[in-house]
Amino acid sequence: MEFDNTKHLLNFDEMDSKHREFVDIYNSKKGEDIQDYKNVMIQILQHTKIHFCHEEDLMLTHKYPRLREHSDEHKKVLYEMEYFIKGSNTRIGKNILKSYYTQGLPSWFDTHLLSMDSDLSSFLSTKNL
Repeated sequence: MEFDNTKHLLNFDEMDSKHREFVDIYNSKKGEDIQDYKNVMIQILQHTKIHFCHEEDLMLTHKYPRLREHSDEHKKVLYEMEYFIKGSNTRIGKNILKSYYTQGLPSWFDTHLLSMDSDLSSFLSTKNL
């Protein structure tokens, strides 16, 4: 996965920095063993929880009108990450985690940035942050 300035850059430094960190963690996976996938997924989960908490604080502080939808999306993806990590102890679970990592996570990242996060950054830019 690459951070693509043409589609991922939101011109909101705090968010852009966290998104770049997400991509760096994602790309830190070295091997093809399921434990490599699992270890990086755990790091991504930890990073994402902190990022979402901060983002939700911004939304609350500035009375973002789509807080509920955005927060619900955060809950959904955190649940997915935890679910696939916990389920990776079986043969099928390992394959599902690997598939989620290689396909689901990059797809979600693109969609979330292009829709919800771009809307949030536009809203926050009106607050002169």
